[in-house]
Amino acid sequence: MKLPAPETRLSRLRARLAKVDWSRSAVIVATLSLLVALVFNSVQARSTAESQDDARLATELGLLTQLQSVMSNSVYARVQYAPQFRQLRSGSRRQLTPPAYRATVEEAANMDYLAWLFNNGYLTSDGADGLWGPRMICEYKQAFAPGLSTPAQDLPELVRFIQERGPELTSLGQTC
Repeated sequence: MKLPAPETRLSRLRARLAKVDWSRSAVIVATLSLLVALVFNSVQARSTAESQDDARLATELGLLTQLQSVMSNSVYARVQYAPQFRQLRSGSRRQLTPPAYRATVEEAANMDYLAWLFNNGYLTSDGADGLWGPRMICEYKQAFAPGLSTPAQDLPELVRFIQERGPELTSLGQTC
């Protein structure tokens, strides 16, 4: 079998290419390019969202760590006045001494701020409210309610936190 001359093969190839509808091919190539771009952008958007979630979590954990330190300091400042709180709850004392009252107000303000963070969605880490909530409820019942003359007006965010999440958090079994 004899192969056709190279000019003949080239002529046939040119003839076939001349018959191809290039407008359809361009549409197919453009559609494939668009699909590839959409897939790439979707993957990139998902990666960006995951990075943002990780950054938010890191920021939230940093904030909680700082708040833990502030809260611990304010609780420890109030510990020395524990007998006064027992006397308030039993009815043998009418009010706190000025230093005990200052320590209580400072701790209450810190907890009200923490409750505000929870109430407004700034703290969303899994389990954060389960960790902090029972302590906040206990402090309100044991110290703030008996120690402050108008706790509901002075601590609106903490009261709201307790009203909204108290039942589910007290069911965790932690006692004051």
